[in-house]
This record gives sequence, structure tokens and C-alpha cells, in this order.
Amino acid sequence: MKNLINIYILLLLVVCSTLSSCSDWLDVNNNPNTAEKVEAGYLFNYAAVNWSGNRIGGDSYIPFSQSIQSQADGGDNYGGWGEAYYVISTYSLGNTWVSYYSVCGNNLQLAIQQAQNSVPENKNAEAQCLILLAMQVYETTMIYGDVPFSEAWKKEIKYPKFDDQKDVLNGVIDMLDQALAMIDINDKNCIDEYDPYFKGDMSKWIAIANSFKFRTLMVMVDADPSKADDIKKMMDEKKMITSAAGNMEFQYSETAGNENPKYGILAKYTGGINTMFFAHNKVFKPMEKYADSRIPRYFDPGHDGVFRALDTRQDAEDDEDGNIYSSAISSYLYRKDCPDVLYSYQEQLLLESEVYARGIGVTKDLAKANELFQAGVQAACNYYKADTEATKTFLSKLPDLSKLSESEALYEIHMQQWIDLMDRPLEAFVQWRRSGTQGNEVPALTVPAEASSKDLIRRWEYSPDELSTNPNAPKDSPKIWDAMWFDK
Repeated sequence: MKNLINIYILLLLVVCSTLSSCSDWLDVNNNPNTAEKVEAGYLFNYAAVNWSGNRIGGDSYIPFSQSIQSQADGGDNYGGWGEAYYVISTYSLGNTWVSYYSVCGNNLQLAIQQAQNSVPENKNAEAQCLILLAMQVYETTMIYGDVPFSEAWKKEIKYPKFDDQKDVLNGVIDMLDQALAMIDINDKNCIDEYDPYFKGDMSKWIAIANSFKFRTLMVMVDADPSKADDIKKMMDEKKMITSAAGNMEFQYSETAGNENPKYGILAKYTGGINTMFFAHNKVFKPMEKYADSRIPRYFDPGHDGVFRALDTRQDAEDDEDGNIYSSAISSYLYRKDCPDVLYSYQEQLLLESEVYARGIGVTKDLAKANELFQAGVQAACNYYKADTEATKTFLSKLPDLSKLSESEALYEIHMQQWIDLMDRPLEAFVQWRRSGTQGNEVPALTVPAEASSKDLIRRWEYSPDELSTNPNAPKDSPKIWDAMWFDK
């Protein structure tokens, strides 16, 4: 993270100096960078900084956490975010469309070109950029559905077409495969100092690319059962991450200007006291059921030391002195140096547990599923530094999946996946949609009473600026309740 902010500012100035107007950023294929001498590592770092800032800043974190009901807003007295009751406009995600396409996408494309044109050609750097771009394309389609892909970021195409989500996700797989084929762990030429994730450790990049491919296949398999064969192959090859040391994280610090954006939200609007984000019963009650050791890591107790969660749009409980009794999302998760987690070991283990519980490309084996399930929950508790003895007690209370039916076992796996992603709301949004057929997702969510919509949210609508400027965009944006291709 050395000189990260200076790099960010430098590149922002470089980008902004070449723009004719702010509206130019709305064009998917507008490349704002004309500084052809900028190193690939700088551009890669800039894209990484912007991406993380969008993910866990106000643009994405607030609307996703509220709308997916992984967190509660505490009612009108404590934030009153419209997304909590499905007052969701086309501008709810702020600069997200611009960030993914005009900022991150264009800078990564330019970085790839710089890596290709370097002497000698920097194949590892090209692979790092491709992997990061694949991850961002994946997130874009998980938010919006059909999006520009095959014609995106091409200078010769001003108005790219919108590709079907199935084709976009297959394109993500292809990008990851291309990147994996390029990597040479014996070649020290790579993005290292400006790699905020692995500092140029290409063995870790191989593992995370495989893990991310695996996660993408798991998202696709219900809509495209043929992906089960690919999942089996990946399980057999065992090239995915195998410990928390392989986690992909964007690390923040306590240095001024490098703090976690979530900390920045509270510092700016509430004096650093969390009166915006509270424990939701959809997360808390399943945790309480088994005396989950992560509860005091996830949430702060109320003024009287008791943990209390809220329902959607329920007012936070306080007294006339301003003491809050409802449990806010913990100061531990809103600390200055809290990382942005892109992929974790516990996520890997719980997905593998699901594979065996469902028999996706492998022989169904609930005993093996239980082994991976226990390991995944243990890894999650370890990650959040939950109390050791409390964790032992918690794990002993979890049901043995081998003694359950397949549907019961899957419910327990999906619930732990949901709990693990409480503070990663975009990932929670994806997980919830793929956890079951419509009306049978885990957990069972309900439409907020004040919502104008009578259906649960399943996507975000397109940026109106893209719809108005790109003649190849859909004439009408799908509505928030319209299911995507993968969402069966």
C-alpha cells in the first residue's frame, strides 16, 4: 500500500485532465486515459483502489446492505435509507456503472496494453489485470444482468451491444482461463509493489483465479447443468485456495487518507458513532440459535450489554438520553484498517461443502459435506477472531449434515454462507438469489411493508445515462423484481 493515495491522486489528475466533460465518463467505451507512458502497475493499482472504494463506500455498500436485508437501517431516526424499503431509483448505486466501465475497465484495458507492449512482454502483469477485470465484469453482471461485454472497451465501437448474461459469465470463465495460461511463476516480471492483494506472488494469483472461476461456475450451474463437469474437474485438480493465507483482500490502514471507506462514512456523517447500520434479525436470529461465537465480532451490544437485532424499517431502540439499545454493526468491522474481502477461505470451503451436499459433478456425500461445512464455519470464526472456547461450543451445536436430508443439509450450508457474507452485501445478494428457487431462498426474506414493489429485489436497473446515450442499450430497463438468467 506504499504511496497508494499519492498514486490514486496522480492517476485521477491524469484521467481528469484528459476529459472534455464529466458526462464523457458515462460512455462505456470512452477511454479517459491518453497518458500512454503510465506504467501498467500504476493503472492496475488505480483500478483496484477505485473498485474497493465503490464496493464498500456509499455507492454500493449502503444500498446493497439495506435492500438485501443483511443489515437494518434503524428506521427514520437512524438513517432512513430509501433502499431499505425498496425506494430504489436508477441512481441508487451512485457511480457504480461509471466505476466499473469508465474507470476500472478502461484503466485495466490500458494496463493490459502496457504489459503487452513492454520489453520483454509482461505476461504475468497482463494476467493480473485480466483476473481483476474478470472479477469486475462478474460483479457488473450480478448487479445489472445483461451488460456490454464483447464490444466493451473497444475504441472502434462507440456504442457497444448488451450481451446476454450467460455469454458474459462464460466470457468471465474464458478471461480467467486466458490469465491462468499466461502465468509463469518462475518469471519475476509482474506487478508487485502496486499489487495491493498479493504483492506479485503469482502462485497466489493462480489459486485465486481458480477459486474465482469455481465460484462463477457455482453461480451458473443451476441455469446451465453442464457446468457440473467443470466443477468436478476443479474439485479433482485441487488448484484453488487452501488456507486463509490465500484470501484476496484490499487492505486499508490507520494512516489518514487510507482508512476503510465504511469508517469514513461514520466519521463524516455521525461523528464516528454508528447510528446507521444495525444487526438484522435475518442474520442475528440464525446466529443466536446456535450461540454463534461471531456475534460480538459482528455486532456491538446495546447500552445495557444485551444484543438486540431489528427487522427491516424497525426503529432502533434508544432512551431519552440518546443511549442506543439496539445492536449496531460492530466497531470492529468499521475500524480504519478493516480490509475489503474479495474472496475468502471460508467461502471456498462452504462452496465445496455445497458441491458434496448436492452431488454437483461428484457423488453425493453428506459426511464429506459435513467435514467441509465444519471446517468452513471454523475458518470463518478464525477469520473474525472469535473467542476460541465460544467457537468450540458453537461448532458443537451445529447439526451433523450427514444425519439430515439433502434439503435440510443445504439449508444449513446456505444459512452459514449468508451469515458469513453479512458485511459483504453484494456477495450476500448473489448468494441469496442462487440459494434456492424463487420463494425458497435462504433466508426467507419479505418485502418491506412500506415498499411500493410487491416483489423482492432481484437486480438493479441500468444507469439512465447509459440508456439515453447508447442506442444499443435495451429500450426499457428490466425492473428490480425481474429475475436474471442465473437466478432460477
